[in-house]
Amino acid sequence: MARLYAAALLFALAAPALAQNCSAPVPGNSTASVHFKAVSDYLDSIADDLWPLNKEIHDNPELGYEEVEAHDLLTSFMESQDGWNVTRSLGGIDTAFMAVFEGSGGGPVISFNAEYDALPGLGHACGHNLIATASVGGALATAEIMRAESLAGRVILFGTPAEESLGGKVKMLEAGLFDDAQIDISLISHPTAGNDSPYMITTATDRFDVEYHGREAHAAASPWEGVNAQDALLVANTALGFMRQQMRPSDKVHGFIASGGSRINVIPALATASYQIRSNDAEQLANFTERVVACFEAGALASGAEMNLTMRPYGYANMVSNDALAESYTAWFEGLGGDMEDPVIDKKRDPSGSTDQGNISHDFPSISPYFGITNEDGSQPAGGPHTTAFEVASGSRAAFDKAIMVAKSLAGVAVDVLTVEGLLEKIKEEFEQTKKSSKRKARRQS
Repeated sequence: MARLYAAALLFALAAPALAQNCSAPVPGNSTASVHFKAVSDYLDSIADDLWPLNKEIHDNPELGYEEVEAHDLLTSFMESQDGWNVTRSLGGIDTAFMAVFEGSGGGPVISFNAEYDALPGLGHACGHNLIATASVGGALATAEIMRAESLAGRVILFGTPAEESLGGKVKMLEAGLFDDAQIDISLISHPTAGNDSPYMITTATDRFDVEYHGREAHAAASPWEGVNAQDALLVANTALGFMRQQMRPSDKVHGFIASGGSRINVIPALATASYQIRSNDAEQLANFTERVVACFEAGALASGAEMNLTMRPYGYANMVSNDALAESYTAWFEGLGGDMEDPVIDKKRDPSGSTDQGNISHDFPSISPYFGITNEDGSQPAGGPHTTAFEVASGSRAAFDKAIMVAKSLAGVAVDVLTVEGLLEKIKEEFEQTKKSSKRKARRQS
């Protein structure tokens, strides 16, 4: 059921523009807006061109910073599009890129982020092929409207590698690539096995690796001469287990032991492990991190082993969604027949997962809507992202068709920003207010 609040807000902002060209969509009525119909028709017309890109990326998964084929495929495609200027290996990052379409001069700068890295052993079980498709389609449709209407502004499609744990967007952000492009808003999307939502709600997260160095000794003949590195790790994990009684529901720690000895009759001199910690925001994450690290220090103290704990670069911030952008997206998505949850309920969802788009959202107004995908037969995948079932679903034509629907909605947001008087100012005003009131920054690389 279409939510009237989104339409009411959009129309209030759009009244002057509507009087001239009916540029804003009417939820549930795909013929009421010139731009609404034009965006939808254009993406329908190029869907068969986008499907091979989507399929090729899905069927040839590449890990973060190794997405050579996807990078070449997407840049070659964008180079073939009229009016686009493409920079390969942007900022010295081999598999990053930027494609720019210039409007009639001046105006807002709209950016879309495309992801295309895969998961080790699981392929595209996070559906990044669909994210790339939606962003490429959204950028192309926006450019088409700008060309047809001689609109001022600029559209930028960023190719952002290595979202899965390696922080490609954070690296690009810290290199100043988004600042240099002077973007006004950042748009992206993400598939899920659940319901459609304009709000991605994620945690802030950090990762670390830990090593304990002890001293080998014969486990039967002279164990007292050894320092057991494995014991240090076991003590740390035991301390974590007890700490869980006093953890907030939003605080999470998980990891795996990589090594802890190789011979049963030798006191292990080395034990290694990797962990990830999550919390609602950067401030809460910093406090939680201190408590987690104390557990590992306890392991060293109890065992006598030496501890080396190394935080990985590029921590992820929690996602901060811009309401004005989300409301525009909702109006377009529901106009295409989609259905969204009530925003009051939707925004109370517990955060799940983390993304480097969160860092972007702390520097620029942003949304990353969730879109539910299905298998070819219309059934939901048996598992959510990062499962084999989701990898299968993300390669289906049904999932691709949903990504095209999302591309239309993202393009609609972009067109609204370009044409609806006062909308960009409202977006930026909300962003600045949120910036003042929230703990916005994740840990940056030291």
